[in-house]
Amino acid sequence: MTCVALGGVKYNQRSDAHAAAVVHRALDLGINYIDTAHTYRGSERKIGLVMAERRDEVFLATKSLRRDRDGMAAEIEQSLERLQTDRLDCVQIHDLAREEELSEVMGPNGALRAIEESRQAGAVRFVGVTGHRNPEILVRALEEYPFDILLVSLGAMQAAVRPFYETVMPAALERGVGVIGMKVMAHGWFGEAGLAEDALRFVLDLPDVSTALVGVDDVEQLEQNVRVTREGRALSEAERRDLLDRVKRLYEKEPGRAWFIHPQAAGPERRTR
Repeated sequence: MTCVALGGVKYNQRSDAHAAAVVHRALDLGINYIDTAHTYRGSERKIGLVMAERRDEVFLATKSLRRDRDGMAAEIEQSLERLQTDRLDCVQIHDLAREEELSEVMGPNGALRAIEESRQAGAVRFVGVTGHRNPEILVRALEEYPFDILLVSLGAMQAAVRPFYETVMPAALERGVGVIGMKVMAHGWFGEAGLAEDALRFVLDLPDVSTALVGVDDVEQLEQNVRVTREGRALSEAERRDLLDRVKRLYEKEPGRAWFIHPQAAGPERRTR
């Protein structure tokens, strides 16, 4: 797995040709992990335009907000069709935030049953869980089920305001769960603030994080991310402190924009359902 991965959240806002060009360029640059979600509207279909040609070059992951068995099973089938593939490398329980959701997912007719059935049929390889806003519930999930992958918010915004890393990493390491860091760019906020490169370096520096998952608007942003990754320059302690100070000031100016930190907030994909 490459240390920077390609997120698919932006593709629902781009033309088919634009999205396909980004995915093709990512694979050409050696990126071999692509993440998308059923709720990202056209994202799966647009990534599928490339997967039809280059499926074997990538670890392909998708996510679902469904908590029940039947809903998850239906969305897995739809994702396979949209992505033009007969297998998904990982299906993830997406945006787990509350005890009630965890209980439903784990229940006899919960979403995990559908993923396990698809894995037994050869359509899914690994099982994951994701979370933006409640690291404690993710630890509970890891304690109750042998997830393979944890996709969690580990960006500088979390470190500055409401740390997630210190909560989830011990549980993940104890169980051998692969950890992927998301919200690297704070949903585009850091790019607007001129902090993109240091924000990416921050996540790349985190011990035991397998890859930093970053969505991009275009090929130029993608190539910038790859350049930063290949340079391999770690932040100095002074740079790290300065980044976190600047990020905390951003948060204090617009706390409502940081929906991916607050437990009760609804993310964009939930609001569009």
